[in-house]
Amino acid sequence: MKEIERTEFENGLVLLTEERPNTKKAALLVGVGVGSVNENEKINGGSHFNEHLLFKSNKFRSARQIIEDLEYTGTVVNAYTTWNHTAFYAKTPHRELENAMEIIFQAATNFDYDGGEFELERKVILTEIQNYINSPEKYAIMGLFIPILFSGTPLERKIEGTTEVMSSVTKRELEAFKKQFYVPNNMTIVVCGKFNRPKLTDMVESTFGCLKKKRIHKTGKIDIRNKRRTMVEKRKDITQSYLGFGYRVPGYSSEDFFRLDLLSSILSEGLSSRMFHELREERGIGYSVGNFFYPLEKEGMFVSHVDGFDPERVDETKDVILKIFDDLKKQRLTTKEFKGTKKLMISKYDDHIEKITERAMMIFQSEFFKMPFDFREKEKFIKEVSREDIQNASKKYLNEDYVMTVLKPEI
Repeated sequence: MKEIERTEFENGLVLLTEERPNTKKAALLVGVGVGSVNENEKINGGSHFNEHLLFKSNKFRSARQIIEDLEYTGTVVNAYTTWNHTAFYAKTPHRELENAMEIIFQAATNFDYDGGEFELERKVILTEIQNYINSPEKYAIMGLFIPILFSGTPLERKIEGTTEVMSSVTKRELEAFKKQFYVPNNMTIVVCGKFNRPKLTDMVESTFGCLKKKRIHKTGKIDIRNKRRTMVEKRKDITQSYLGFGYRVPGYSSEDFFRLDLLSSILSEGLSSRMFHELREERGIGYSVGNFFYPLEKEGMFVSHVDGFDPERVDETKDVILKIFDDLKKQRLTTKEFKGTKKLMISKYDDHIEKITERAMMIFQSEFFKMPFDFREKEKFIKEVSREDIQNASKKYLNEDYVMTVLKPEI
């Protein structure tokens, strides 16, 4: 296994590289430590809006030129925003890495938006927010459950922002917000795939390495203690119910990380999982059911969801979930279920990180979240989790202090 090499420049910029010479391409990713947790009420959604404007016109190229100069060299670009970071990346033929680096650098350091493009992209943002609202399965978790789960903390803010804020935010405010966080000591660059490392280091040094270090404000610790709460929201434009159910839990830094990860898979990994079998197969509840464990550095979320079911069966759905949890606490898993879930989980994970872009994302997240383990050795760590570990984790985390939200029709 090739080492992941780490270089920290004088301005605080971090470069992480992993050579995979058998591929013809390189994945270049720039991660910035800014997301909705860094925003306030006046600019909620600003990180996401800035992400949308990354590949718009700057003093070097027009928006059209940027896309042509990337795509016509075989380079594919994309970006995403989360609660606590923004990332933009290019998957490029290795000989085009220098071109991709130059364009990505220009995008990251563009603090003067074109007014017309800004207003057009505002319309796109507002449409995206409305699409979230119009998609009840997305809104039920991202717009309702998670803000309730983390009520009173920075994680309650919506990544895409609100219609009110995104309708009124100015170009100058968004440029100033970007300037505050798009600084080298708040950035990590990852290159994974085929590349010449000395040449790559020179490229980074002559671009991002020349930026000046600036002081940034870090968010505080988020309380992961749970308090039982239930919230019901009624809407006239839906005919089915959508349920979110879960807990605040520890993140990557916890010794329970792999236990929570495997526990989530036991609940919802594949058609053989407990939630799918008990809710869908046995009772016909929900067209989509599942569970996800989303870890951050010290905190995380452990969320079950049931999408699209009869509004009269809300209490039944909650009771089934609690019974599934109760069974995990009382009975050890069978060898067949335990080993089978591990194999399926590891197989899907291997498929994920075999792709250089996804691998670059994991390398970045490993640095950003200060993971105390090598993500490439996940199979080893999962194999070390015992059935007793799963039973104990169920008792520890799947308790009565849950948060439940229900999005249901207004009849």
